[in-house]
Amino acid sequence: MSWSFLRNRYFITFGSMAFLVGVWNLHVALNDEGILTGRVVGPDHQPVAGATVVLNERTLLVSAARARTTTDAEGRFRFSGHRLYRIYLEASKEGVGRMKPKEFRLYFKGQNMSLKEPLRLEAGP
Repeated sequence: MSWSFLRNRYFITFGSMAFLVGVWNLHVALNDEGILTGRVVGPDHQPVAGATVVLNERTLLVSAARARTTTDAEGRFRFSGHRLYRIYLEASKEGVGRMKPKEFRLYFKGQNMSLKEPLRLEAGP
């Protein structure tokens, strides 16, 4: 049997594309639980316990809260099960401050994401 077809440019091109599509689909399948984690810090860059974090979905006409959670003693929060491509997070705590909604765009629906930078509350008037 001749294996010369393995050097054919069409086999190499389409074979490479099929391989990359397979790897991407595997990555999506392993990372689409809709888990979103992060931290909230205050104006002094210290963790804020008990802050409310809201996960919003914004459409052309309205912004709707899809989930809400409270931070733990170290300012960490976690959402699970979201099925969105584009999310907006906002955070607040009475007496500490609030953060305006911040947009995050995801590569695929329900993508897991761990925020690299904490959400920072700004002291209000």
